[in-house]
Amino acid sequence: MLDFIKYNRLELREHEGPCTPQGPSFKRAHKYTFDLMGSKLSFRAPKQLHIFRPGSEQFTPRWFNDELGSLRTGNDPTKTWKSRLLFLRKYAFYGPWFTGEKASASFAVSVIAPESPPLNVNFLHPRALETAISGYLTAEYGHNEWDKGEARYTGPLEWKSIKNLPVPAAYFLVQNSIDRHRHFYLFIPVSRGRIIIFTFSYNQHLSGSFEKRDTAINPKALHELIDQIINSVEFTPSTELEQDLNEVRKSCPDLSASKNFPPLKWPATVDETGLNIVELNEKQRKALVG
Repeated sequence: MLDFIKYNRLELREHEGPCTPQGPSFKRAHKYTFDLMGSKLSFRAPKQLHIFRPGSEQFTPRWFNDELGSLRTGNDPTKTWKSRLLFLRKYAFYGPWFTGEKASASFAVSVIAPESPPLNVNFLHPRALETAISGYLTAEYGHNEWDKGEARYTGPLEWKSIKNLPVPAAYFLVQNSIDRHRHFYLFIPVSRGRIIIFTFSYNQHLSGSFEKRDTAINPKALHELIDQIINSVEFTPSTELEQDLNEVRKSCPDLSASKNFPPLKWPATVDETGLNIVELNEKQRKALVG
């Protein structure tokens, strides 16, 4: 039986019991290649069209040659990081036999950089990349409190150093166990001052704890899609970037990110560089939460 018949958006009945929804097939995933400041970044991702959903959910750039300029100040309340969206996909995952959409996922590729970085910053060094990860995540999530002194988010979790790329890279999870949000990240530096991030998130259409959701709506297919996209990533440095990497290797022969990285201590915020984590005082707390 063809999956597009068994798994589709029509909801004509309620599903009883646990289910494992199905999403887009990776077998039909297209390969996208970006020329980023002379280096080549490629990955594969499926495209899923919906008649009744906006085309903006499937954003593909018109041009794939990008010098990674013209970044804009991001949405984080500290305004210490700037970014630009390069690619976007949103996917629906359907239950069997006309039970409709059971989960959704999003996948985005963006370029980020600090608004006011130190003059000697070099994210090609694995320790500098980890500092950038700590700063970016804290700017994005560190201020968010459930109650005074109790952070909504925890991360990074499930840290994994990616070793099959010629630059340091790391994959991890940031999780909100209160409002039930999961965000997966892949960080790849593509120059001394620019980082590409792959962001994944998914949501099962059910209330309750993570355990309850995962039991009722198995996230297996969602995790498989994330893994397939991550495993398809390739990066080829330009001649200039390879020279920069060789300079880093003189003081750091192993460019791998750390094997382990503990969750950050939140609530917290960052200083004006966006890289250094500082204590969240009352004045900052009021300013960040509005």
